[in-house]
Formats: sequence, structure tokens, C-alpha cells
Amino acid sequence: MNPEALSLVFTGHMTDAADREPHRFPPELEDAARRAIAQRVGHYSRLRDGAGIRGFASLARGGDILFHEVCRSLGIDTVIVLPFSPHRFVGTSVEGSSTGDWVRRFEKLWHETDPQLRYDLGLAPSDDAFAICNDRLLALAQQYGKVRLIALWDGTGGDRRGGTGEFVERVAGLAGPPDIIRPQDLV
Repeated sequence: MNPEALSLVFTGHMTDAADREPHRFPPELEDAARRAIAQRVGHYSRLRDGAGIRGFASLARGGDILFHEVCRSLGIDTVIVLPFSPHRFVGTSVEGSSTGDWVRRFEKLWHETDPQLRYDLGLAPSDDAFAICNDRLLALAQQYGKVRLIALWDGTGGDRRGGTGEFVERVAGLAGPPDIIRPQDLV
């Protein structure tokens, strides 16, 4: 680990599918979420003049894709970790929303990422696969630098193993208080 480097780890909810109840991240909050993520990432970028920062996240629709887009707009390299093949991941974690053109955005980010900074863990789809993916994200971030967590999370329990809530609780113990963006507070 480079003690001068900073790893921005992101976790967050996917935008809600049309039939999701209760709502956690309604698609109409996408622009507000982007602004909130940009504010947090921009804060860290300004503190370090953009040097020695790398972003780490998976690539699900909603928060993950927004995080990668924001980082790249600020000139920050990002690392992508998927629990299983991109094709399978699109089916489980990118499709399912009638707004946002998430599949196209996923493909663009995946293909524009340096192959050395993108990981397909090749696991079978399961909750354990998402937890293992989170473990790998965290390990890569810790190898790079000091970890700070940014989360788009409604603060409620009930996430499955490998979900946002579990990851927030785990990383908060290692990286200090997380920067929480609560979708219900976005306007």
C-alpha cells in the first residue's frame, strides 16, 4: 500500500426496477444521485489535487455506473470488479430498468477500462458471489492506498449477503465513517 494514495471505494443501490417495493433508489433520482456522488468524489480530488486517487466499484446500474462516470469525468482511474462474466452480470445487475440506458453505459465503461484494471471473477451467480466480489474490491483498494467509502444507501437493513448494507457495515470498521448518500434525502 502506498500511504500517500487514496482508494475511493463505492457501493450503492441499483435504480429500482418498476416492480420494486419498497422503493430504495427511484430512477427519477439519477441526476440528483450523480450530483451527490460528484460532490463527494470532487471533495477528495480537490484535497489531493487529483493525484494518487483511484476509484473501486462493481458496475451495476445506478450508483456503481454513476460513480465510474463521475470519477472518469474528473480524470480519476477506476477499477471494476464483477463477480461473474459481463454477459451474466448484465442480466442480473444492469438490465431491469426502463430508463437510464444502463446496458450501453455498462458496455462503454467495461470496454474503455484498461484490462489490467477490470476483473471478472468467473463465479456462479449467487449472493456469495457478490460478497466475494466485495471482498476482492476491498482487497484491491487496500493494496492501492488508504480506503474511504462512499455509499448510496438508504440505511435500512435487509440487504442480502454481499449487498450494500452489509458492505457498508464491514468497510466502516476498516476505513472510518463512510460518506453516506441517502436516496430519500436527494431532491
